[in-house]
Amino acid sequence: MNPASSAAGHVAPKRLGLAIWATEPLPRIVEQVRLAESIGFDSVWVIDSQLLCRDVFVVLTALAMSTSRIRIATGVTQPATRHPAVTASALAALDEISGGRVMSGMGTGFSSLRTLGMPAAKMSEFEAFVGAVRKLLAQQEATFANGTSARMAWLSKPARVPIYGAASGPKMTQLVSRIADGAILLQGISDALLDRADEWLAEGAAEVGRNPKELDVACWVPLGIDDRPDIARDQVRVRVAGAIMNAKAEWFDGPEREAVEKVQASYKDFQHAGSNADHARILPDQIVDRYAIAGDAGIVRAQLSRLMSRESLDQVILTPQASADERMDLVALLKRMDRDVLGRL
Repeated sequence: MNPASSAAGHVAPKRLGLAIWATEPLPRIVEQVRLAESIGFDSVWVIDSQLLCRDVFVVLTALAMSTSRIRIATGVTQPATRHPAVTASALAALDEISGGRVMSGMGTGFSSLRTLGMPAAKMSEFEAFVGAVRKLLAQQEATFANGTSARMAWLSKPARVPIYGAASGPKMTQLVSRIADGAILLQGISDALLDRADEWLAEGAAEVGRNPKELDVACWVPLGIDDRPDIARDQVRVRVAGAIMNAKAEWFDGPEREAVEKVQASYKDFQHAGSNADHARILPDQIVDRYAIAGDAGIVRAQLSRLMSRESLDQVILTPQASADERMDLVALLKRMDRDVLGRL
């Protein structure tokens, strides 16, 4: 068996996840996630960005102890601030107290590192991180960057925690398809962009003789909903700007390329979670529409239905700006989604 497919495998499609920033007090976050669980969300992914929101493992512990069905995950953590031994120990403990509901999204890092003045981790560091965490969770000995080898003495049985790799560009997408249980695509929602991602996933899988259908594929989707489409777009514009930071300007043409270059040159890291980020106002609507679901309930239903019917996707992870901005009400948004969107799909 390919080691990357040992924990997750290919499962039934059309699961819906929720990404949250954990900027509010823990009791409020627990209330939000319990509501998401009751509505039927399959998973919740908590951002790991220590200066912008609460510690991801503290939040996940509270959620594990306050819910019974919904799966919980890091969305996403990275190797630069999280040693693999510390990460594996935390994940194994969460797996124990949650009854096996834990997943881990991992990447090379963005806001968690940029706000510290640190660059993203190298892909080789990401690959080593995934490998070490996987070995430790399997009760095996792992070798760390300093040459030390060790295993988790306290772990009494393997912890089966699926590892998902966050992927934006071709090389990272190919790497994730080689080594991870699942992929989190932060590459837009248009058919053209997702077709391109599918090609990258297939190329990476082919390098190791893997069937790409073994990979559990999720699409990370900024979500805005309002009766006025312009307001809905404004809700997601900052989330799209974050995705654009991981794109290449040459993927765009003309005025769109100019806008992308301006966003990348003016991006303010500490506004990464805020809805009124200066850099977000630069993006034209046509880019927003290719990277996010934004509109009234009818538009959201149609776009979400399109994504959830896409054969190559197993999960859609919605990331509403309301989860990052205390001035917006995530509970109200979830109730509206339940009433006007999910209940009518």
